[in-house]
Amino acid sequence: MGRMKDLYIEICNANNGEIPKDLTIADIARMKELQIYEWKQYEKEMENIRLQRAKEDNPSETKKMEIAERKFRHVHKEDED
Repeated sequence: MGRMKDLYIEICNANNGEIPKDLTIADIARMKELQIYEWKQYEKEMENIRLQRAKEDNPSETKKMEIAERKFRHVHKEDED
């Protein structure tokens, strides 16, 4: 119980005292693994991981993935401003 409580506190502190609405148990486990508790930062990291895996799995699709990645970064950059 102590570990879950610590994770809960870490996530709340990193997200302005709130638990993200879309947070799942799998997300919590991955956040702990990555040691990233802020939701937007976590989502960006997961997208980067997904894009990297797609590049590795489909080398011929690399150009399309690079375009999608630039668009994704542009959209999230605007969110931060």
